[in-house]
Amino acid sequence: MKKGSRKTTGRKKGEKGYLASQKRAVAVRTGILFALSLAVYLTGYLSAGSNENLLTIVAVLGCLPAARSAVNLVMLLRCRGIGGADFERISEHTEGCAVLADLVFTSYEKNFEIHHMAYRAGHLLGYTANPSCDAKGCEKHLRGMCAQNGLGDVEISIFKELPAYIRRLDRIRDFPEDPVSEDDAENGAKAERVCALMRAISL
Repeated sequence: MKKGSRKTTGRKKGEKGYLASQKRAVAVRTGILFALSLAVYLTGYLSAGSNENLLTIVAVLGCLPAARSAVNLVMLLRCRGIGGADFERISEHTEGCAVLADLVFTSYEKNFEIHHMAYRAGHLLGYTANPSCDAKGCEKHLRGMCAQNGLGDVEISIFKELPAYIRRLDRIRDFPEDPVSEDDAENGAKAERVCALMRAISL
């Protein structure tokens, strides 16, 4: 691979294309885990001539992480990353903002698929193209997460209409940057802290 090029599988959380790379990675992992459990079971069955052997128990226990991986895969398959055209259109309005893409947040009641996020000057904006996403519920969930992590003063707004999201992006680009405090100097700039938290609580 040439220097400067990048494979989709190398995408990090919060980057465009991350969900697609995760789907492939989790699919491969799930297949390997189930294959290993099947191989252990067949080894025990062929050597003992029946299911009543220790390797059968090992194979059954091995299905637990495989099943968990399969559940994660099902969740990921239901999510779509941001479209290239939408991402390019939004990118024309994010100068000076910290940007994230392809995030999926989970709460006890719901999952929230957020295709694009931008932060500047104490304002965290998000856009979802999923019509079934509960935007208000996502705002409440993220406010709670921010409050628990010392970022309770962040204003959070989630949009379901792209034009409205872009208009709000244009507004926050005119806001002055966050003032640097002693805490920011110790823990990193506030934008970095906010983005780090969003990546940490996303799938």
